[in-house]
Amino acid sequence: MMNHGNSEEIDAAELLEEENGPRVGGGRRIVLLSILAVLLLTVLLIIMLPQFYIESIEITGCNHISQDELLADSGLVRGEHLFRNLGGGFIQLFTLRYGNIEKELSEYYPYINDIKIQLSFPSKVVITIDERKKIGYVEIPDGYAVIDMDGYVIELEAGNAPDGVPLMQGLPVTVAVLGEQLDMTEGKGLNSCISVLNAILLADENSEAEDFSLMKCVQRVRSVESGTTFITLLLPASQKEMLVRIGSLKNINEDMRWLAYAAKQNKFDTVGEGVLDMSGEEYTFRPMN
Repeated sequence: MMNHGNSEEIDAAELLEEENGPRVGGGRRIVLLSILAVLLLTVLLIIMLPQFYIESIEITGCNHISQDELLADSGLVRGEHLFRNLGGGFIQLFTLRYGNIEKELSEYYPYINDIKIQLSFPSKVVITIDERKKIGYVEIPDGYAVIDMDGYVIELEAGNAPDGVPLMQGLPVTVAVLGEQLDMTEGKGLNSCISVLNAILLADENSEAEDFSLMKCVQRVRSVESGTTFITLLLPASQKEMLVRIGSLKNINEDMRWLAYAAKQNKFDTVGEGVLDMSGEEYTFRPMN
């Protein structure tokens, strides 16, 4: 009798376990199918909804680069799916950027310092360009190179450098490759010229005079082995050239702010030919004999 009772209890427990088992498994299957249905619906919406297709492409930051050419070279077109060209790396994919296109355009356009192409939902792509700033020309054996303030070559041209951007002289440039930094046998002179021109740019940016630019007055910047830098200015009112001698670059920003103010006020128009010496503690003008 005891054995028979135990058998009945065991059979009942097994039956209960078998009964509950399929219910748990069935519940999991329902949850899994629900998740798959939601994912499928999401994919269908992404594929079909017009909000996920490019309707507009906004480009900002282009000054020297043609927006039309940049857009054509990007390969992005209206009517294309927003997700089609996303990627280029985990960060780019996570931030919804077109990393591969960014890389290709950066390599193709020397003027691009930085570029960001990002999805802007709905239906929009935003291209933001940070262009390199043209700071001067450098003579090379078969023409001239245009460089930015970091020494990157952004243009290569044959012949003589045109007016409008300072010509850097006294630099032993051996090779200039478009989109790369200058290959110099001695970079000290280049750094001096760039530091002076950068200080001139800052002086213009901080000036309240909207009708005057010291940078536009600069004709040439020449570095010599002694560490001295000479600036040739074309004075705007008198249209005559004046040579400026720069020594230490320790206070170059302050020196160029003063020079910009004095040139704007036409302080040098009454003096004859000579050299404005700014290499000492006091600025002095030395006439040429």
